[in-house]
Amino acid sequence: MSGFIDWLSKYLGIEKTPTATIIVSLTVFSLGIIINETIKAIARFRERKTIREIVRRNYLIFQSYLVEQAESLRKFESLVTVKGGPNFNAHVRPCSALDNYKDISYNNSFKAFFVGLENIKGRTKRIEAFDNLYQSLSTIRIEQERMFPIIASFLPETITIMDRLNINFNDAFEATGDVNMKLRKQQPVNHKLTMWLNVRSEFYEKCFANGDSEDLNKIKDYFLSVIDFETRNRRPLDLIMDEKEFFYYHKKINRAIGDVDALNKLVKNTKVYCIAISEKFEFTAQRLRLNYEFLFRKINNDSV
Repeated sequence: MSGFIDWLSKYLGIEKTPTATIIVSLTVFSLGIIINETIKAIARFRERKTIREIVRRNYLIFQSYLVEQAESLRKFESLVTVKGGPNFNAHVRPCSALDNYKDISYNNSFKAFFVGLENIKGRTKRIEAFDNLYQSLSTIRIEQERMFPIIASFLPETITIMDRLNINFNDAFEATGDVNMKLRKQQPVNHKLTMWLNVRSEFYEKCFANGDSEDLNKIKDYFLSVIDFETRNRRPLDLIMDEKEFFYYHKKINRAIGDVDALNKLVKNTKVYCIAISEKFEFTAQRLRLNYEFLFRKINNDSV
């Protein structure tokens, strides 16, 4: 060291004491920078490690949510009928991981997985797994925004249609009953009219053979049979109503049929939607499961 000071003193053309002072000052300054940067690097490393662990925990929460929500949607779908459905709150719930990832931010997550010496290896597969995670988050967030109002609206929409349906059913049954009563009072009674009324009565007996039918589609089929039969064999109706009255009579029946169709459509669309979303959730969970190792395989080996 003394030889170096002698050489540097001669080279700079100054005495040994100032030279030594300069060397000590530069050494201390350099060590200070190195130590400071090392501390900062360690702090950044630990921050990245912490963020990776938070991302990992929420990754597992997100994956479990998708599996559980898929099962709940299938259960909800199985309970949806024309008579109504379950409370959607018991089968559809939010996912905390979606909000947690917002708090972490994409930028912080990206740095945690792609900045630093610990992230040099396996970058290609990790990038694919990282992209899959955020693509999945975006997809599910959008589906959730759609899912809640669609599924939540099923029960109130069903109630609205059923209230209207009950009124229109009563009107239709009353109208068909009035026709039967008025024609049976016709004098003189002839064989053709009796046969006509008997055929029409068979439709009713077939539908309500076991008492009041709870199958709305069977009742719809009854009304369709009545309309078809009366349209093809209208002559007896001409005895009790004119063209305009015939039109409004069948319009009452068609309103009831239309309500059943609307209810069937609502049930079908809700069931199809639940199955489709359930399958999408299951597929997303499967992709997350396959990409887990590529994204987190180093996390338990990091240490500082």
